[in-house]
Amino acid sequence: MSDEMNKKRNLIKEAYRFGYFVGYKGHTEWISWISKKKARIYSLAEELGILEEVKMAYEEGLKDGKAKRMKDISLGLLTSSSEDMPERRERNEVLENDLEEEFSEFLITPKIVEPPKILAVMKSIETPKMLSLPKILNKGD
Repeated sequence: MSDEMNKKRNLIKEAYRFGYFVGYKGHTEWISWISKKKARIYSLAEELGILEEVKMAYEEGLKDGKAKRMKDISLGLLTSSSEDMPERRERNEVLENDLEEEFSEFLITPKIVEPPKILAVMKSIETPKMLSLPKILNKGD
């Protein structure tokens, strides 16, 4: 798989996970750090020619994150955002570094698994095998 193909797959995965994070944590998209990161992801996607796929992955992650959050709250596994935020966060003094740190920690948890729909999008950007050279011609490399 080419380097560009890896970049595309990783960007789709990052868009889904970032959307999931925003949805699961109940953050709003107008917070400057979140809006900047989303704009950066979309900008890279446009450069790579996969903007629509990345937008779909982000929206799917956002939807899945919100659904998981509601499920966890109803099961008592998670408290609502007003209960679990420190007092300074209730006063809208959330520091961007805190959010970036929270996102980094969130990514290393085993909570996020890309659904089949996102995996299919990642697979669809790959070059079909029938367009590659036959194996016998590649052995001379």
